[in-house]
Amino acid sequence: MGIKVTEFGDVKVIHFEGKLDVNLSLAVEVELEKMITLGVKKIIIDLKNVEYLSSSGLRIFISAMRKLNEQGGHLLLCSITPMVKKIFKIVELEDLFQVYDTLEEAIKSCEDM
Repeated sequence: MGIKVTEFGDVKVIHFEGKLDVNLSLAVEVELEKMITLGVKKIIIDLKNVEYLSSSGLRIFISAMRKLNEQGGHLLLCSITPMVKKIFKIVELEDLFQVYDTLEEAIKSCEDM
């Protein structure tokens, strides 16, 4: 699993690749906490290359979203693969997040926030 962070103005995009399971969750949580602590208000999580998402990954996304919301920020998800979309549906979290089909759509949405 790989993590890469890119920036588009005041928007940070976290790109994942492979499996977001318990082994990588701590590193992801640390990265998100660091961004939020530094005052980042707009974070997009690009799931285009994610094959699997564990419950620990979901927990991290929910936690980050709540922290950002408390600070007037936003967490968006984009490019969710069919397998990961199925996981969101099974655990009934598909309506909890702002989800966009493409990274470009998510970035454009951030311009209006």
